[in-house]
Amino acid sequence: MENQDSTIQTNVQKPKRKYKWLRRGYFTVIHLLALFALALIGVALAAKFKWTNDSGNVDLNSRYFSQMADKYNQGFQTDSLTFAKQERQMYQNVGLLAKYYPHNAKMILDAFEYSGDVTVALRMLDAANLRMKNHKGYQRELHRIEKQAEEASLSIYPWANYKEWKEFCNVVKSDRAAIDSVSRITGVESRLIVMCLVGEQIRMFNSSREQFKKYVVPYNRLILTTNRGYGVTGILQNTALKIERNLYEKWSPFYPGDYYQRCLNVKDSFPELVNDTIEAHKHLTIQRLMKGGDHFYSYLYTAFFLRQFQAHWEKEGYTLAYRPEILGTLYNLGFQKSKPKKNPAVGGSTFKVGDKEYTFGGLCYEFYYSGELMNLFPLTSRPFIPTKELERTIVFPEKKEEVPTVAG
Repeated sequence: MENQDSTIQTNVQKPKRKYKWLRRGYFTVIHLLALFALALIGVALAAKFKWTNDSGNVDLNSRYFSQMADKYNQGFQTDSLTFAKQERQMYQNVGLLAKYYPHNAKMILDAFEYSGDVTVALRMLDAANLRMKNHKGYQRELHRIEKQAEEASLSIYPWANYKEWKEFCNVVKSDRAAIDSVSRITGVESRLIVMCLVGEQIRMFNSSREQFKKYVVPYNRLILTTNRGYGVTGILQNTALKIERNLYEKWSPFYPGDYYQRCLNVKDSFPELVNDTIEAHKHLTIQRLMKGGDHFYSYLYTAFFLRQFQAHWEKEGYTLAYRPEILGTLYNLGFQKSKPKKNPAVGGSTFKVGDKEYTFGGLCYEFYYSGELMNLFPLTSRPFIPTKELERTIVFPEKKEEVPTVAG
């Protein structure tokens, strides 16, 4: 009996095992389909919200690329002198690269020859130099080339390497029209006029450094040297008044000729400048020199001063036409030191710029022949135009005391 019951139980359990495996298979398929659906949903969401986008990595040389972009921006200098320096440095760098990778050096030279633009070659060299940044021998030689280029960009005249000089050059450009106008009227070379301006202003680099930073750098002005004289060229009160007298006193050894009386409008005055109790400021002469923002009269009186020295020496059989150092010395020391002779002494007041000591006359000589500001105020073969030639070419209004409107 027990055996029959066991047989019946066994027969009943067999169908249950069969259905159990079917059920498992069914649920497995359902779960797989659900997982597949979830995967599809995940992919769709990732695509929609850009979860799968590659955010990218920052290149280790990112800063170098930015520096190169800044290096060749719109402020990159392209004047002829700078171009020559860049071209020389480029050839040196290409020669260095050719020692290691002549193929790449040739391609850079070919690109330069095709474009004619040195910046194209320099950009290509920057890219090559980046690849060579871990090559110690190459970097050592490259550093030597760059150091030589830096030294080559310096001027032989120490005063021209100061930041203040660069600022001064930018400022004096705005006075070019006034200086050229004075030069045309008086026949005094514009470079001689600027020479005196340079002598007065360079002294400020040390002795009045704070004034220079206060006026020149932020406001694009030249310093009015009231502690030494008036106007941007520092003419003393007594000197300015004597310059005017020499225009009219025919018996003066400094009388330059009738023509120059017509170069000065004696009616010009600027009463708005009389705002203190200093008696000298009430002179029309001083008011002209003090006129802020308009330095025409500073340059006019400077040109008169130089012209009167030339007239004095010509009467004694000498010329100062090619002696900027003597003109600078006399400009600094005044009429009383003008003694025409064959071998005059160069000097004037002494001052330091940095650790170098200068005399006023010596500094004027250096600037005059330095080539600085040559594009604005060139060195000519005629420092003083003959008076007779000026009388033929310069036309004044009918009234004697009036001059053409050139100061504006």
